[in-house]
Amino acid sequence: MKKFLPLVAPFLLLFILSLACSRETNFANVTPIGTQFTTPTFAYDLTQGAVSPTPRFTLTPLPPLAPGETLIYRVQTDDTLPRIAQRFNVPLDDLLTLNKMNADEPLALDQILLVPARIGQTGPSFKIVPDSELVYSLGVAGFNATEFIAKRGGYLAKYKEFAEGSMRSGGEIIQVVALNHSISPRILLTVLEYQTGWVTNPAAPADLKYPLGIRDPLKQGLYKQLDAFADQLNLGYYSWRYGSITVIDLADGTQQRIHPTLNAGTVSLHYALSRRYKLDEWNKAVGQDGVYATYNKLFGNPFERAIEPLVPEGLTQPDLALPFVKDIEWLFISGPHAAWLPGSPWAALDFAPPSNVGGCFKSDQWVTAPAPGLVVRSESGVVMLDLDGDGREQSGWVIMFLHIGEEGRIAVGKTVETGDLLGHPSCEGGRSTGSHVHIARKFNGEWIPADSRLPFVLGGWRAHFGQREYRGTMTKGSATITACECSSEVSGISSKR
Repeated sequence: MKKFLPLVAPFLLLFILSLACSRETNFANVTPIGTQFTTPTFAYDLTQGAVSPTPRFTLTPLPPLAPGETLIYRVQTDDTLPRIAQRFNVPLDDLLTLNKMNADEPLALDQILLVPARIGQTGPSFKIVPDSELVYSLGVAGFNATEFIAKRGGYLAKYKEFAEGSMRSGGEIIQVVALNHSISPRILLTVLEYQTGWVTNPAAPADLKYPLGIRDPLKQGLYKQLDAFADQLNLGYYSWRYGSITVIDLADGTQQRIHPTLNAGTVSLHYALSRRYKLDEWNKAVGQDGVYATYNKLFGNPFERAIEPLVPEGLTQPDLALPFVKDIEWLFISGPHAAWLPGSPWAALDFAPPSNVGGCFKSDQWVTAPAPGLVVRSESGVVMLDLDGDGREQSGWVIMFLHIGEEGRIAVGKTVETGDLLGHPSCEGGRSTGSHVHIARKFNGEWIPADSRLPFVLGGWRAHFGQREYRGTMTKGSATITACECSSEVSGISSKR
């Protein structure tokens, strides 16, 4: 029976659509983008977290067919009609007409759309990993990189390097980079193994300076190589998720249009690997015998533990207070900007305490908890507050505070209520030219942009993008403040303003 499924599935899909579709559509010239198969994924309950796997249909995409034919597309997370039209290279009006929709009509996850086949030549359509295996998400929570590396017995098991203020083992370096960027440690290990064999080969490598091939004198050594690579993974992931890229430029100057049905996790690897491979090498790396095969060798099939979607429909941000003592006015100095390094989305806001001096100074002002939660990380200028209290920053809502000074910083494991003291703003952790606090949100490990379908709201103040990074405004009712280090009249913010 199984051998007949690939033949039967497309017709089954058309039959189901013909029963379910409320609009009259002629399916005589419609072609499914892919065949159907059942993949176990996790249903996500907004109150209980991930629950037992449930079967669902997944589409394995095939290359677009000849112009004039019509394709069936299943809506993915954060898709919009303009983004779909852009990826398929079709006019938005044509997409709206074919589906008998309005431009402002919302899309639902897994909704079926009809798309004219006008895309032309694209890159590979093979999906490498689900989003939940690219992001440091609930599906990866609990993975111990150090134990895994030790069992594999490769060169990485005995590697050590001075990174982020201390001597660290290979496993500790993997973990630090994974946590900072919210990129799965399994992905970092997979790419390192694919390119160098460090995970399973005990022999000393020939190139210790540039193991991932990022030939930048400022990025020598495993830590800086992984740090740069993780930033590129984030850039590819979020650029595809929010519609800012459709093509990839390869190391040999050739260009590939991204196949429109790919998920953000796969595009993330396409983009990061394109920085160092020529076309033939890149096609191999992103194909079934490349990074995907290495992942399977190390960890098994990545789609068997997929969690979809990471950011479910209907999700809302919990109530968050301003992150400083009530009625004290701080300055809103930076609008939406990168959560971590530049590759991450514009998910962060910056606030500076009142002071008569500039630059890096010791502040007696306190950063406070904007909501009840559990402190799951407190080190190197970072405090991570887990709002669901399960002790994992890979699940549910988590708030990151950066540049929290060591003196007075709250300890890991502390449970807090709204308004409890977390520490003092400083220049510690990352790059900073003045004492302040940098605050960003994650859900299920995915950075959440400050101005999106889940707007960043603190004490009733809502963040808005500016014309460029670090610019922007916050609004509350009819009041507006503008990101600026200039004066309290322009950027002063408090609970009573």
